[in-house]
Amino acid sequence: MNAKEKMIMEEYRESKPDFERLEKEVVAILQDIADSCNIQIYAINHRVKEEKSLAGKLERKGDKYSSLSDITDILGTRVVCFFSDEVDKLAAQIEKRFDVDWNESIDKRKYLDVNTFGYLSVHYICSLKPNGKYPPELINKRFEVQMCSLMQHIWAVMEHDLGYKTKFGVPTAVKRDFFRLAGLLEIADEHFVSIRDSVSDYTKEVHERIIADTAGDIPIDSVSLEEYMNNSKSMQNFLRTISNVCEAEISKENPDNYLEQLDWLKKRTIGDLQQMLADNYSLAMQMIEKLLATSDLDILSSTVALRFLCHAELVNKRYGRELMVDFLMLSMKDRERAERYADNLIKEYGK
Repeated sequence: MNAKEKMIMEEYRESKPDFERLEKEVVAILQDIADSCNIQIYAINHRVKEEKSLAGKLERKGDKYSSLSDITDILGTRVVCFFSDEVDKLAAQIEKRFDVDWNESIDKRKYLDVNTFGYLSVHYICSLKPNGKYPPELINKRFEVQMCSLMQHIWAVMEHDLGYKTKFGVPTAVKRDFFRLAGLLEIADEHFVSIRDSVSDYTKEVHERIIADTAGDIPIDSVSLEEYMNNSKSMQNFLRTISNVCEAEISKENPDNYLEQLDWLKKRTIGDLQQMLADNYSLAMQMIEKLLATSDLDILSSTVALRFLCHAELVNKRYGRELMVDFLMLSMKDRERAERYADNLIKEYGK
């Protein structure tokens, strides 16, 4: 290591605590950006380069650097989004929150040859804005922000761990496999975006049809059941009645746990669920008044409606004791408890 490289290493040792402080500030800002944009982040990876790593870099590329400030990745971060189209949204906000060195930054998506595949990401070299909020020793330090999708992140991790860094010195068969894999991940990226958009469109359609009370033929699934519980007029009226009887607040909860139970009862469409509510409303209210009206509960889950509708269905459709127990075991997992509950249903409401 020559004199210049030793000077850079000494400067690094003196500056490392500042980079560690900068790391905390940058990660907090990146998380705030993601939250404000309503972008779900898989991970924000970050690190301050270790001394051994810096020494290796200087050994390989020392001629490029005159001082520590020339090395832009002493602090490196990578923001991993679930979807590729969210990278641009994130990048636009990062440009507003940080000062970006455009001479050093690169969008690798624009430079990959059309006939090859590889790590598609956006790399910004940034610094904190000099707005008086941060001390000078943090403002004058640059750092790297990489933005990529989860599929792109997987490629980068595999590329790093398997040591595939350049096209030289790699067996042709291995190169071919890497390119094929990169192509598959790129296709997967596009399909995940398409699936997300399809789910969003489906949710919107289900929501509108439930509001218009024309959703009878829609199959029950996690999307349609939640939309029904939250937006059906008849279900909302039922929940308000429960709230008034029990003098408790109704808290919206995800009803996914009832998908298996509704399927067991052969409730396959929103129309089936509507009919179930109409058929069992009175008995379900009897059960609620008996079991909950005198309780001291201040908050009830919105799924309480499904619980008592299912139990009223068991009674009204005259399911036998063993079938009742089988149904109750879907949620209770304790056979003796399920048997006691089934016996109580038959005793109290079987007539």
